[in-house]
Amino acid sequence: MVRELHVYKIKENRFKRSFLSGFNIAENDSLVTDEEGFRHVFICNAIDGGAADAEWGRLKFNLKLGEEMVLTVYAVALDERYIEERLFDEKTDIAEKKRIMENVDAEKKVNSSDMLLFNLRGRYLYLVFDIIGRGKAQIDGIKVSTSDDMIMDTMPELYSDNDFFRRYLAVFSSMSIDFQEKIMHIDDLFDVDKAPRAFLPHLAGWMGIDVSGDFLEEDRLRLLVKEAYYLNKMKGTKAAFERLTEIVLGEKAIVLEKNVFREYSQISDKNTYDALYGELPYDVTMLIKTYVPENQKSQLVFLLNQFKPVRCRLMIRFLDGSGEVDRHSYLDMNACVQEYTSASLDSRQSSDDMILLDE
Repeated sequence: MVRELHVYKIKENRFKRSFLSGFNIAENDSLVTDEEGFRHVFICNAIDGGAADAEWGRLKFNLKLGEEMVLTVYAVALDERYIEERLFDEKTDIAEKKRIMENVDAEKKVNSSDMLLFNLRGRYLYLVFDIIGRGKAQIDGIKVSTSDDMIMDTMPELYSDNDFFRRYLAVFSSMSIDFQEKIMHIDDLFDVDKAPRAFLPHLAGWMGIDVSGDFLEEDRLRLLVKEAYYLNKMKGTKAAFERLTEIVLGEKAIVLEKNVFREYSQISDKNTYDALYGELPYDVTMLIKTYVPENQKSQLVFLLNQFKPVRCRLMIRFLDGSGEVDRHSYLDMNACVQEYTSASLDSRQSSDDMILLDE
């Protein structure tokens, strides 16, 4: 007979009814460690299977663990609740709580976010998450299922007492359930907020934007994909350049169009004017005050070129705070009074004859 699969999700409400030490409840039903502490323990409030000798299948959760941290998970199922008084007592030492779980022969797993529980029988399931070490760790998406033996349930009863065979088939049952869950949530791939990061460039590509090169942070990339439709509607305009740089850099660039400066066409120093803002009427100059690493500048230009108008020549100037006369120097942006400073390596220091080398 095929047993019905029940899934229990451990969320904020159960966190509040459980024992927490060194953990903080964060948004999205997650637990985050206190980075100053060394020991972090979460003892989950008993999960009721509804009947004596209830069968349990699998524990699964998402885990982000610091390099110097170790997670140990204990799981035990009992028909009586006699361990609760000491297990959830605030005065009981953490080491004593750990001994309680070991004395009842709890299942144990180290640094794993997936744990088979089919050896456990009992109405009440107790889970203990014990993280040792300083650093940041996060646990979320905790799910407990009552049975992962879908394949075993289809086999003749003759095989039910074969523990090795059952454990072997449980691996494939777990894989099948995971795959089925992905199928049921396939629509998440088309939700920009839920889609995996690796799929976001495909979504952008469908909207006609090439973001290859992995030069955008995830939050910036998601925002870009969200606004791709509206950016395409503004393609070829000044507003598109301004919004695009605001999304990518967090700050609007200043866009100067040569064709709107016609009143300066008769100025005496036309060569300087053309060197600054271009010689052709379709030239566009973008002034970017935000620091952009060298390895990302070409990728940023590649992205901006996808939105420029036909026949437009785009010139990007990165203002570094060391402007010179007849260059892109603006009193309210990057002009400054230079003083002699001591040079240092790896600090984006420019050689502008204002550097002293100290002994």
